[in-house]
Amino acid sequence: MKRSNTQKGFTLVELAIVMTIIGLLIGGILKGQELMENARVTATVAQVKAIEGAVTTFRDAYGAFPGDMVLASNRLQGCALPVGNTRCNPFVSNANPLPAAGAAGDGVVGSRTWTPGAGAAAAAWATQLQGVQTVAAPNAVGDETYLFWQHLMMANLIGGVTDASVRADTAYAWGATHPAARLAGGFIVGSSNGNSGPLGNTQTGGFISGTVVALVADPRAAVTNAANVTYPITPGRAAQIDLKMDEGRGSVGFVQGFGVAATAAGGAGCFLNTPAPGTNTTYNESSNARSCGLLFRIQN
Repeated sequence: MKRSNTQKGFTLVELAIVMTIIGLLIGGILKGQELMENARVTATVAQVKAIEGAVTTFRDAYGAFPGDMVLASNRLQGCALPVGNTRCNPFVSNANPLPAAGAAGDGVVGSRTWTPGAGAAAAAWATQLQGVQTVAAPNAVGDETYLFWQHLMMANLIGGVTDASVRADTAYAWGATHPAARLAGGFIVGSSNGNSGPLGNTQTGGFISGTVVALVADPRAAVTNAANVTYPITPGRAAQIDLKMDEGRGSVGFVQGFGVAATAAGGAGCFLNTPAPGTNTTYNESSNARSCGLLFRIQN
């Protein structure tokens, strides 16, 4: 009796079918990831619009800006807990009696000049956030920038933050003192007088003005025009959000980009060209590096 030594393998047709199935599975996974990212972009846009709507509602109800409202502990439910706590109240300077510029109740969230000054973009951004990593009792005008979120939350107009900083000292953190963004990073707030972008026109290009919400990677860190700083999103996502809400140009309108310089090594900059006020600044959409943040003007 003969034994057959023939070993059967896969035919080319069978291999082709297997490779086709694998390709379809990979394509489905990638498409699913893209759909999820697009959903996060849409959700982030909705968050910004919800913040803007919440500020408008707050101003209509209380006649003041959130974060800037004098004696908020007497007007917002839960703001004075525990009893006698005045952490909800913005700092009132004896040197600047109400309603002087820079004082609580002046109709501005934080400093009026969220601008870089003489080549000090990092310092100016940190100053707007008071340059500290731990929230204590408000003792300067810049503290209005975290009270902004507390007041909106106490008025039941936004979620995503807690009353931790009203009750005790606490560190800046997404989901506690500042709301996290659905896409990545989270939101901080400040005011710009329109003389420059909050990070200077080498980075943002436009002369944005009014109350500005910024999408950043870390609420505790100063942001600089450098490749070694963490940013929340890629240029492609920044362009996508900008186009959904505005005209898609990084240095024009009420949505503007900022991030790593256009001259960054390896082509990892946020923009293809150096921003200039009112120009067609093009996002570097071919880069997958997280090199961008965004600015949103929510109130004039």
